[in-house]
Amino acid sequence: MRRPDERGIALLLTLLVLTILVALILEFDAEARREYRDAAAFRDNFKATVLARASVQAARGVLQQDLLKDKQAGQSFDAPTDIWALPITNYVIGDGLLNAKIEDELGKLNLNDLNELAASGDTVAKGKKIQQFKRLFELLQINPDLVDAIVDWVDKDEDQEPSGAESLYYQTLTPSYKAANGPLQTLLELRLIKGMTPEIIEKLSKLVTVYPQEGKALVNLNTADPLVIQTLDNRITQSMAAAIVQGRPFKTKVDLDRVNSFQEIGQQIRPLYDVKSDFFLARLTVSVNEVTRNATVVLRRDPNNGTSSVLYYRVL
Repeated sequence: MRRPDERGIALLLTLLVLTILVALILEFDAEARREYRDAAAFRDNFKATVLARASVQAARGVLQQDLLKDKQAGQSFDAPTDIWALPITNYVIGDGLLNAKIEDELGKLNLNDLNELAASGDTVAKGKKIQQFKRLFELLQINPDLVDAIVDWVDKDEDQEPSGAESLYYQTLTPSYKAANGPLQTLLELRLIKGMTPEIIEKLSKLVTVYPQEGKALVNLNTADPLVIQTLDNRITQSMAAAIVQGRPFKTKVDLDRVNSFQEIGQQIRPLYDVKSDFFLARLTVSVNEVTRNATVVLRRDPNNGTSSVLYYRVL
């Protein structure tokens, strides 16, 4: 027969074993839950990344639908009233939700015009284009001398503009590098140019583009910001640009003549602008549960059948 103290020790040992088992079970449960959350996050992250790429097809479809609709109506213009300009909100795509906004890249000034004009050897046209960009910088309260540095970055020579910088300057930096001496590939490349800061690039990002990279595209006055409109000619005032914005959409270039204050100037600078576009930028956001992926894609739309080719794609 066991003595009372032996039974007490046995009970204590039993409780100790149970305590250890409970602790082990709880630790195992916590670890299992962590692994499950990590696996779920990995799954959602993978899905969001794949769906972000797939959502490019949604943007392409919208652009094609818009062009075919215009063709049926016998129209040929792009404006904020078009299908492509309407935001896509909480659109179900796979297991996620898509939010998207498409912008017209030809409603912006093309930095690569500076490269194209430098290559052409037309010093008069190059000078006018430089002044156009300097006017934009002044309107944005950015030092206009920075335009010289952009010109030196994109032109093919090593001849420095008055306030610019060529490879000789960039090779003094750490790490050192050379001026591109060619067209800008993306706006992110501006970070490499003398004097450019993230704050300046942010200011410029809605008003300048690098597409088409060969330059020479006309500015779409149906989508251009009033500041961009003002850069087309130094006689265009703030109120004149506002009148153009208020008169949208214009179905043809000639329709702009009905803006009385712009009529005479518009006829003189008609080779600089248009009312349609073939280049678009889509900002895409895909959410899968707690995971979000942001993507940017630049599309070139075929003016004949509306199909789009991808010029640039980046996902964050």
